[in-house]
Amino acid sequence: MAQATSPYVFPFRPFRSLDRTAPLAEFGPARTVDRAFFEPMLDVLAPALSVPAGNTLEDRLLAFFTQPSVVFGDPEWILSLADQWKAGFRYFIERNEPMLFTILGFPFKAPVPLKTPRLLPDFGEVVMLKRLNEIGRAIAAVYPPGAKIHVFAEGAFARLNGIPQADADRYFDALEKMSHGFGFSEHIVLHDLQKAVEELDGFEKVWAEVSDEIRQRRDRGDEKTVVALRDALPVTFHLMRNEGVDDDTLRRAYLNDGSAETVRAKIQRRAEESVVGYRGFLEARDRVNMLERYAPRGVALTVSPRPGRVGVRPLPAPSDVLPYHGVPVWSPKSRTLRIEYYWDLVHEAGKFEPLKLQGDADPAPFLYIEQ
Repeated sequence: MAQATSPYVFPFRPFRSLDRTAPLAEFGPARTVDRAFFEPMLDVLAPALSVPAGNTLEDRLLAFFTQPSVVFGDPEWILSLADQWKAGFRYFIERNEPMLFTILGFPFKAPVPLKTPRLLPDFGEVVMLKRLNEIGRAIAAVYPPGAKIHVFAEGAFARLNGIPQADADRYFDALEKMSHGFGFSEHIVLHDLQKAVEELDGFEKVWAEVSDEIRQRRDRGDEKTVVALRDALPVTFHLMRNEGVDDDTLRRAYLNDGSAETVRAKIQRRAEESVVGYRGFLEARDRVNMLERYAPRGVALTVSPRPGRVGVRPLPAPSDVLPYHGVPVWSPKSRTLRIEYYWDLVHEAGKFEPLKLQGDADPAPFLYIEQ
């Protein structure tokens, strides 16, 4: 994943093969495997971590989060706020309490058939969850009270992308089941932000009010607001559900082909409104201290590196797309994982074996093995 990221949203990677319409990839028969099959891959993609030696524990933890195996983004963004992070660690150490961390992500599978045919999590999410769990394991090895990483799944964004809430709910339920099944619940606690929205009286009103404030700031040209909305737009544009639009029309709309100009314009209008709601949610969430209700004084982790957040790499190189935006492809030869847009996978030359996970409720492959 590219280290240079927006401080507002994980960056969009363009499709490579939207100009191609003839499938080139060859897919063998699907094979069904159990969870144990993936363990050797997980040992490579999400290996055990260790906190380095040093003086105080807070100094060692700061060094841990700036290690190449952990950090995402510029380590100086973490080191420049060293006192802040050490104070955050020290709060738990002085009380001999489990150290709490927070991170947001895992909203739903991209509702775009050009990206993925799945609705439920797959091997990409497994790797990302294991990498987070390994952070917790490493800290627990040097700090007996242990560590809990509170993962806030952003299913509340479903309405912004035209997704039925039921689809986002099923994704979260499957993510939770998968986390337990693969043994990641030791250090990971999953929360569904949609349930948090429903449980927090008055949040919908705050969300609507903040979204209106953002529109006003945008309309008067507030630079920070304009930049935040602009940076989020490419991702959101390619994350909108477009019911009734066939793959070829959507492909042409993404290419800005004049033959799909009407569809593209509709997506653009919806995406522009969606990014306002997205920013509105984030600002409303912080205004009411939503995350504090679940993880008081939690140290903030992120997969969108920026000053003020501890950036952690969600997937190892060469992956440059988040797992819920594509399909996972494992290369036995290079022992690497990449996340590909399904259209690119199908329309570029290559041979692949589709793997299905035993007990997986989604009929689409769980992982593709490059031949």
